[in-house]
Amino acid sequence: MKKVKEEHYSDFIELAGLNTCNTIYPMAIAEGVQRGDIYMDEAEDRRFALFWHESGFAYISGHPYPEDLDAVYALMKNESGNNPRRFVLETKDEPVAGYFREKEDIEMHPRYGLRLRELQPVGNIPEGYELKEIDEGLLSRIEGRVVPLNFWSSAQEFLTRGRGYCLVKDDDVAAVAFSAAVSSRQIDIGIETKEAHRRKGLAVIAAKKMTEYIPSIGKEPVWDCDAANAGSRATAESVGFEVVTQYAYFKARL
Repeated sequence: MKKVKEEHYSDFIELAGLNTCNTIYPMAIAEGVQRGDIYMDEAEDRRFALFWHESGFAYISGHPYPEDLDAVYALMKNESGNNPRRFVLETKDEPVAGYFREKEDIEMHPRYGLRLRELQPVGNIPEGYELKEIDEGLLSRIEGRVVPLNFWSSAQEFLTRGRGYCLVKDDDVAAVAFSAAVSSRQIDIGIETKEAHRRKGLAVIAAKKMTEYIPSIGKEPVWDCDAANAGSRATAESVGFEVVTQYAYFKARL
């Protein structure tokens, strides 16, 4: 398996779009919207490609041989000690999933893919909160695990190519919904709510604003979450999404 030079990423757009699990993150890399790495087979015949997004999510398109999966496994385990970020492989392909299920040092977790069933109005905003589009000043104050700068390599890239909305109270950024991944066809929505502001429906409001924006530019809003994350799924369903697929993700045991 060899790393592809960035100037050749666009050659892999077709393979990115054929991914059976998730096309948006591979496409974001191949189309040059977001940063990431692409790997291909040593023979350079493009029978498969590995897309490794800035956020750490990784996807395999095509038909890898066992030796290719051995190389992916080495990346997942960070055997070189030089990996710049986490490696979480999402897949629906049974040959790939079967390979990693047999590894005792690899964890498997189920994950849901959701799509928007019907567009819903934003609704009433709780007293004391204000709905705002994320700008440079607000971006620097967003805290949590699922935040824009964990998916984008810089604030400028997010502000130029992404979009997000937040609920603010007394200058405190309480909840956000934002474009975690962007391709020419889709936008994946990420959400985060500060602990002190939870159970008020704030993420639902921000996410509904995102689902207004995304179709307005001719793209499809998408939402994925861990099967164990009941809160994210409930929020998605409140926004108007429904589960349409289930797949697995694999990562090295800590």
